[in-house]
Amino acid sequence: MCSDKYEQNLLKSKCVKIENFLTQAENQKIIESVIKLEAYFEKSTTSLGSNDPDFRISKVLHLAPISKDRISSRIRLVLPQVLAKLGHQEFPIARIEAQVTAHNHGHYYQTHNDNGRPNVAKREITYVYYFYQQPQQFSGGELVLYDEKIDNNYLKQANSFKKIAPKNNSIIFFLSRYWHEVLPVNCPSKNFADGRFTINGWLHKS
Repeated sequence: MCSDKYEQNLLKSKCVKIENFLTQAENQKIIESVIKLEAYFEKSTTSLGSNDPDFRISKVLHLAPISKDRISSRIRLVLPQVLAKLGHQEFPIARIEAQVTAHNHGHYYQTHNDNGRPNVAKREITYVYYFYQQPQQFSGGELVLYDEKIDNNYLKQANSFKKIAPKNNSIIFFLSRYWHEVLPVNCPSKNFADGRFTINGWLHKS
């Protein structure tokens, strides 16, 4: 957990990490369910305005019940605590958006934020729940969360950052405005089941 402070116009990014977010049985059930649905995953796209086909390389599953049944209710339970640690006021939630993302060998997501365009402007909080088979069969795939700097009264991406390694059955929360990226994944087997999986999404403000 990081704290906000100014250092020569630098505003440190904040994040909240909760380990053992689900029970072991729930975590294992999600892993098994997702692996069985490999054929339904599609190539990832982005709504963030980039025309570069290599800006994001991964696969995504939009079958919401997998995530909403087990994740959304738990997020609502911990949200007051999470917002307090982020120093963010509570807000009315219009909806909780969710998707399942699979990163395998060579997959990544370049630097972006999650609410910088009008079509996603109501995203307030981003969350990332990590799950994968044990023992871990991949390396890399860290989340890089950038600090902000104040430039002419605007918040912009700073050069400093924190790096968060994916840990099975943990969840990360941070402000959707933060610039962040997913570093390349190294998965020697290239088997779908051996990759880095997340249920990731956004809490929309009414």
